[in-house]
Amino acid sequence: MLKYTKFLFVFSTITLASVFNSLDVYAQEYGLQFKGQDYLLDERTGLDLTPNNFFEIEEDLTLSFDLKAAFLKEQSTFGYIFRMISEENQNIDLLLSTSKTNKLVVVVGDRQTVLPLDDSKLLKNQWVTIKLNFQLNKNQFSLSVEDSKVIINTDSFSKQKFFKLFFGANKYKNFVSSDVPEMSIKDIKLFNKGSLISHFPLNQCGGDTTKDIVRNKEAIINNSSWLLCGHKNWKLDFKSEMGGIQLVAADEDKGIIFILSNSSLLKYHLEDKSIEKVPYKNKIALTLDHKVIYNKNDNKIYCYLKDKQLVASLHIENGVWSNLETFSTKRHQQVFQKHNTIFNAKENAIYTFGGYGQYKYNNSVGKLNLKDSTWVTLSENDSIFKPRYLAGGDILNDSIYILGGYGSDSGSQLINPKSYFNLMAYSIKTNKFKEKFKVYPHLSDMIVANKMWINPKNRNYYALISDKIKFNGYSKLLKGSLDNSKTSILGDSIPFKFLDIKSISKLFYIPTQQKLVAYNSYLNKENITGFSINSIAFPVLENKKIIPKNHFSKFYYYYLIGSIFMMIVLFFYIKNQKNSTKVIAEEKETVSDEEEIIEKKKQKNLNLKSLENESDYQIVFFGGFQVINNKQEDITSKFSPLLKELFLLIWMHTFKNNKGISSAKLIEILWYDKPPRKAQNNRSVNIAKLRGFLRELGSCVINKETGYWKITHDYNELKTDYFQLLQVIDDKDNISKDRIDRLMKITEKGPFLFNLNYEWLESFKQDTSDKIIDTLITFADNFDITSDPDFILHLCDCVFNFDSISEEAVIYKCKAYNYKGNHSLAESTFMKFQKEYKLLYAQDFKYSFQEILENKN
Repeated sequence: MLKYTKFLFVFSTITLASVFNSLDVYAQEYGLQFKGQDYLLDERTGLDLTPNNFFEIEEDLTLSFDLKAAFLKEQSTFGYIFRMISEENQNIDLLLSTSKTNKLVVVVGDRQTVLPLDDSKLLKNQWVTIKLNFQLNKNQFSLSVEDSKVIINTDSFSKQKFFKLFFGANKYKNFVSSDVPEMSIKDIKLFNKGSLISHFPLNQCGGDTTKDIVRNKEAIINNSSWLLCGHKNWKLDFKSEMGGIQLVAADEDKGIIFILSNSSLLKYHLEDKSIEKVPYKNKIALTLDHKVIYNKNDNKIYCYLKDKQLVASLHIENGVWSNLETFSTKRHQQVFQKHNTIFNAKENAIYTFGGYGQYKYNNSVGKLNLKDSTWVTLSENDSIFKPRYLAGGDILNDSIYILGGYGSDSGSQLINPKSYFNLMAYSIKTNKFKEKFKVYPHLSDMIVANKMWINPKNRNYYALISDKIKFNGYSKLLKGSLDNSKTSILGDSIPFKFLDIKSISKLFYIPTQQKLVAYNSYLNKENITGFSINSIAFPVLENKKIIPKNHFSKFYYYYLIGSIFMMIVLFFYIKNQKNSTKVIAEEKETVSDEEEIIEKKKQKNLNLKSLENESDYQIVFFGGFQVINNKQEDITSKFSPLLKELFLLIWMHTFKNNKGISSAKLIEILWYDKPPRKAQNNRSVNIAKLRGFLRELGSCVINKETGYWKITHDYNELKTDYFQLLQVIDDKDNISKDRIDRLMKITEKGPFLFNLNYEWLESFKQDTSDKIIDTLITFADNFDITSDPDFILHLCDCVFNFDSISEEAVIYKCKAYNYKGNHSLAESTFMKFQKEYKLLYAQDFKYSFQEILENKN
């Protein structure tokens, strides 16, 4: 049964993935956009659905399509939405006219009928469905738009059944027309007595032909412009040059980009691409060290200089600046260039992260309260937030997220500068960092635009990335999630000139237009700033070929129904299995206290045989975390960063006090930035996932019998290097050379969980390291070096894995080398230690080389 269940699960998963993958495109807007009155006659769009033949109207036929037009455009517009022309040259036309009042005009031969439009229902940027129903046996047809409907009686077409069908411009006989309104069309359908006989979805990007997905017939487009391409290709909205330094901010809610120069403010309106200029009433001098943000709380622009801890505000309407001292031309330190600026509207405060200056990177975190213009320096965390600049940042709820950047662990520009690829969360409540995970290095020298955008609906983030070592390079759009490390590149690229602090790049999201907007600028040697504003429709597509898909064909319906049925079968099977497991668990709970005590004694008194076979480890903690299932398959990759941290939290607290960890503590550490209900849901979902993976290990389960989450397993069946290490270091009465040798074989692979950095884990790491060092040094204190100097050398190297300047280890290592006659190795070992000791403590080691050799201890 299990084998068939696995098959059903895999098949259902693949099936559902296939179906929903086919629907992915339709999260984006699609359709054919018609180039109308604003274009030259030869550039206007036309769609011919019947290029090679006619289509036949049966007794009851319906033409349906979705229309989006510029109904509210101020200037007049006129044009043909579609023309139906019979084989006998009779016409039915649907026109759009907004010369005085918005209206649709139906023309049948020489007779016209007006269908008024309700602006409240037919707003710009909204789709409406138009239906035209022919009933030849009644000599009438009806036209309906939303709630409006008109019925037209005519006998002109009672004997005419074959028609041509055009949308927009056409060149057919004496019906040629180039009058095209600004409109978009999608999902053209024909129904015969209610049954779909033809469907042109117009859901593609590129191409001058399109397919009927029901009958596979082809239509022809002249001067095509596809809406779906707007979700794939960046569109250049505005490009210009301006003398002097230029800074940028945005009112994203209203779709306004603010471009600040030394003399005026430019307001670029993304909706109609208009520009307003607001001259300053004061004289200012901007530098690249100044940073600006738009504050929606008071509708002002704030400009601050972190080096001097000064801030000024601009009244947007009248151009008056406050606190002109902020723009003083006096020299300043310049140590916070290119730091991240995050505005928290709830607090009316600006948070700053990192920066660069004077050949050093920093990891300073600061806060500017705009209510009283006060500055505060907040806590730093070198272990997580390394010194950097050129990172991306944004805020969601009470957490600030910082992505990537460029810097060095030491802070010095001279010592191993590099790109960072980690995503960090900074809690506003606790002022602490948490590393979420590392992302894939799409560029080896990746840097990130200063401002990124986080979608609050699904916690996906979007950031512009570019290559630090390329001047004439490109910006690319990176998409990721706050909940996992998966990332992808979307859309095409934007040309971007990068030269360190001379370039500025920011990403904004405009909700009213559902667009992402990229601002890029570069200040050249002539002190001229060239800049561009590009936009792309949201959601954005991956940069790959888009082809039309029959996303609602009968095949997919049957496929989907079959998959759902299989999933239901699988659900009841799993439910039955859970009930069986629950019964077994309840039976285990009846084990007497006496049996439990006996079992604990068995576990504590494991003999050396249980410590011998290193290859039997299923969970490895030293030298890199690794998990092997009971089929000897490595399943480490199944543990996402979140699941790995969840597992370690429960595991370490189980061994810490045999008590476990509470639900509240789990939420506090892993889901501190989520509301209670969502946090509890996340905990339940991830505990369930973790339980599934642990079943693959055999005797390993998560339970909450005591009210605390614990991991229990059979220590004889499921072997881990961590538990076997504890058998040595916690049993001080039975320390022997064999057991120490076992300890060294475990630890020589590397430090405990060295590749994982969680704030809560540091105390466990330190405690484990201290116990290992203490056990090894205590044994060395009582061991005769002359009996086996190589054993002592090995022991000391293991100590150095955890403490590179252990005084006891260097003494024993030098003595062992000296006894073997390797005097030069003994001396070089001491000199290296002495150098590192002085570098760390700024003083000489208390013993000389000769003194440690003579030391009897």
